[in-house]
Amino acid sequence: MASGGNIRGYSSCNNLLSASPQSQPDNTILECRVCDEVYQFQGEKVPRLLMCGHTVCHQCLTRLPVHGQSIMCPYDRQPTEMRDSGVWGLKKNFALLELLEKLQYSKQVPFRTVMSEVLLAHEKGFEIPCDENDLHMAVLFCTVCSTHLCLDCSDHTHSTKTLARHKRVPISEKPKENPKCVYHPMHLVEFACLEEECKTSSLMCYICKDYGRHMKHKHTLLETEAENVRTSIISALQHIKLFSDEVAESARKVGSAIHQIEGGYQVLNGSNGTTTAQQIPGTAGHARLKIKQYFSDLRETLNRQEVAALTTVDTHIREKLCILRQQQDDMAILLSQISAVCQKCEGTLQQDDTKVLLAKPEVSALLDTIQKQQSQFSDVPDQLPLDPVIPITFTKDNRVHIGPKIEMRVVTLGLDGAGKTSLLFKLKQNEFIQTIPTIGFNVETVEYKNMKFTIWDVGGQHKIRPLWKHYYFNTQAVIFVVDSHNKDRIPEAYSELAKLVQEKELREASLLVLANKQDLHPCLSIEEITEQFGLFKLCCNRSWHIQACDSNTGDGLHDGLEWLSRQMVAAGAPDLA
Repeated sequence: MASGGNIRGYSSCNNLLSASPQSQPDNTILECRVCDEVYQFQGEKVPRLLMCGHTVCHQCLTRLPVHGQSIMCPYDRQPTEMRDSGVWGLKKNFALLELLEKLQYSKQVPFRTVMSEVLLAHEKGFEIPCDENDLHMAVLFCTVCSTHLCLDCSDHTHSTKTLARHKRVPISEKPKENPKCVYHPMHLVEFACLEEECKTSSLMCYICKDYGRHMKHKHTLLETEAENVRTSIISALQHIKLFSDEVAESARKVGSAIHQIEGGYQVLNGSNGTTTAQQIPGTAGHARLKIKQYFSDLRETLNRQEVAALTTVDTHIREKLCILRQQQDDMAILLSQISAVCQKCEGTLQQDDTKVLLAKPEVSALLDTIQKQQSQFSDVPDQLPLDPVIPITFTKDNRVHIGPKIEMRVVTLGLDGAGKTSLLFKLKQNEFIQTIPTIGFNVETVEYKNMKFTIWDVGGQHKIRPLWKHYYFNTQAVIFVVDSHNKDRIPEAYSELAKLVQEKELREASLLVLANKQDLHPCLSIEEITEQFGLFKLCCNRSWHIQACDSNTGDGLHDGLEWLSRQMVAAGAPDLA
């Protein structure tokens, strides 16, 4: 038997099957006088009889206090004894249930007069066979018999007085039936257990609730719990939809980014009505164009530098060959002169004594000439460029240097007392010299491997510092000396270094910071000086290096010169030591 709703719900069921509007009977006799709610065929509102004859709904009876094995009637306080099953053991008021059924179905009209052809075709579309005749398609469902019926079988089988009162609804309005209890197949599932340990099997009938595995567990009606689940699902769906919208928006942005990177085509309408597709390059295309343009310009620059380098080498070779050929011609003339003198002397020896004496002045003059030329020739072989090797070195700006040494102009700056002059003489003479404050400048040439450094040592006193700018022109490297032992003057040294790196004339110059006086303690390490000077940020657009050194022993000085030489010579160029 299908679960029934309240009387108001049944009286307003399907419009096609409802009775024509007439005066409705007084339904107050169908309401529980305790809670004023309408009785139902099943569930909490089933009418149950007390021993005194009064009728109270099941829900209200469960709320009445129990006195021993009895409950008191809420109207006349007469006791009604209960058995082990409690309220469930009280009899239902079947007379009242029959009256409910009469009120519900007494106004129904024949189905054939209310179901149109369209509605019949719609119900037959479910393709459910009739339970009475398999050849027919069911269009109605009897909620009492739980059978599927066609119109003919419905009129035939439900023509008796009792069966005519059975409620029949269209197939599309067939009520959903609760499943049978797994542990008590004779009873329907009516409740849901709320205990945590029963989450996997929360469905139960009233036997399970009162006497079985769910006894004394928190529970609720199946419909209520199902509605709560539906509410939670609806809330989850709303969150999922919001999440889906966020994902869709992100996917749209990703697609837009991909389209901007890859580019696409744009349809253009011509003046004569024709359409053409024009390709629009994306950021990837622009990046490729920039790379191609950069390397194209780089190839053009390299081609120009190659031509300039070849021109320089050809000029050097031409000058060298010209010098050698000129010397070759001079030597050939000298050999012919020597040969003529030899012939003259040999001819004179063959003559008589008189002619030999007469030829003496001439022979003496020729011999003196040969002797002078011999003395001049003795210095010629040392001056001739007889080495066939052409020493070539490439600088970082792809210029060609021909010769054993590359010259580099270096300016040494720093605060007074930092040890600039001591470092210079240690590099030049390999000895420590106690110096006095430099008034003006010192200049020395220091050779290291294939480099020839011209080092200008400028005084670091406060009054001389404005003159530093006069030494910047054509400077290829700056050596800034820091007294790592004098911590009090570190901020002053940083201030002067910050001014140096901002000079336009030193923009392309390499910077070598020498942390001097590392032999004295305490002193700052190169890591501490790097941090306090902020060299990574201060010198981010130039080539720089910091080197710990000691002017007394010379430790670290050659490492600094090695780094300077590598700033001048291109990577991979051979050392011409």
